[in-house]
Amino acid sequence: MKKRMIAITAALLVILLAVFLATRSPQPAVRQDNTGPETTAEETAAPAGTEDAGTASAEDRTGEQTGTEERSSEGLTTEPAGAEEEQAAAGTAAEPVHEQPFLVQITENDPSIAYVLVRMPNPVGLLPLPVEGEYTRTLRQTMADGSEAVNVLHLTPDGFWMEEANCEGHDCVGQGEVTLANREERILWNMIICLPHQLSTELITREEAEAMLGQ
Repeated sequence: MKKRMIAITAALLVILLAVFLATRSPQPAVRQDNTGPETTAEETAAPAGTEDAGTASAEDRTGEQTGTEERSSEGLTTEPAGAEEEQAAAGTAAEPVHEQPFLVQITENDPSIAYVLVRMPNPVGLLPLPVEGEYTRTLRQTMADGSEAVNVLHLTPDGFWMEEANCEGHDCVGQGEVTLANREERILWNMIICLPHQLSTELITREEAEAMLGQ
């Protein structure tokens, strides 16, 4: 009987000890097995912010691209205002100027008081001295060897001179100006002569020109 009581007492002690130890041990955390990891509110809201930022970036890029296209279009080379008028003026300037034609007779309405008689080598015609202003007359002829002879006369109200020539030596250019005042004092009198081109030019008065033409 005594042994049985001891055994029961020992069993109760073991049970109490087990219960005591059970209450002292920490309870293991129970984890729910979800299909995916938990996401916080911040992580959930992040995509919305990212989408807004992406939309803003796309708009910014679109605006930058539009601005670039506008700057590019502004940077295109365009003709300034009046370019067509300038081109038209340049084209007009490039056209050959109609030079004073040779005269073969003198009319009553002609106000000139003197003329340049041109011979290459035969008489070609008369060039009137201008009443006012100045002008040039280019004389061209084909020589026997096929080359082109060019002489440029410059006429003023007082006289004339040889401005340019493509002859050898350019002696005619160096003969100076012939005027109504000095034509009787010059060595060549009233003439400028270009021997290589067989060209002679003479300054004559209106009366002399009319007598030569038989008027």
